[in-house]
Amino acid sequence: MLHVLQRMSLLAATWLLVVSPYIARAGETSGTPTPEDDRKSLLDTLQTRYPQIAPADYALGAATFGAERQPTPPARVSEILTQGKQLWERKFKDRRSLANCFPNGGRRIAATYPQYDARLKKVLTLEGAINQCLKLHGEAQYELSDSATTGALTAYLRSLADGSRMAIRVTGAAAREKYAAGRQFFLSRKGQANYACASCHVQHAGQILRDRPLSAAIGQAAQWPRIDAQGNAVTLQMHYASCLKRMGAQALLPGDEALDNLEYFHSTLSNGMPLRALPAS
Repeated sequence: MLHVLQRMSLLAATWLLVVSPYIARAGETSGTPTPEDDRKSLLDTLQTRYPQIAPADYALGAATFGAERQPTPPARVSEILTQGKQLWERKFKDRRSLANCFPNGGRRIAATYPQYDARLKKVLTLEGAINQCLKLHGEAQYELSDSATTGALTAYLRSLADGSRMAIRVTGAAAREKYAAGRQFFLSRKGQANYACASCHVQHAGQILRDRPLSAAIGQAAQWPRIDAQGNAVTLQMHYASCLKRMGAQALLPGDEALDNLEYFHSTLSNGMPLRALPAS
């Protein structure tokens, strides 16, 4: 383990050599890169390094680079989706339910989150939108770190959009400001390890860490939630919080504004890719 960490530290010292061209190309068309500029520039960076990999294959995560799939037991998937469906259809005191808060009963909408909410003046994630619905109807909100409620609900709602293409919109100055904040978080080194999100998932994408390849940033947001070794449904922001802890960075909990902005930026990198509900890898 020590020699792996030492090797990663040496590589991290040069990560800007890889990320900087991505940043530079993203700004060629204008003073401020658009989400599509960023997505295309990052994809160009990856394709230069891995020309044999088709862009759509990055949605496979670590399996993009040849890692074996680690399938979740079907019984556990079924249990989580059933639990999420029950929470989704649970009647409130006013006889409404979560399904009444979303268009088409929630079908196909998960691929459009996160969104910038002009009324709240903040980024609203899928989990945040669920809690906004609960608040509107006078119901207790769910803890965003709780896999039994938030994790199961996210899994079920995203299953209603399985196969839908990610379509995150960033329109207007206020939304672009939140996007830029998320982009900065993704690119900024932090913590005792002095890594950034881009260190692992841009510079070192495809390299081996703890016996598995590091997945690329493109395609990642289309793959959540996942089922961990304990059988818990883990949302993307739960994973962010865990990753920051491993980096020795400032602890942030799901729902923190910085993580909402990060998810907003991160999700746009998967625009056009099919959402995969409870992926096997």
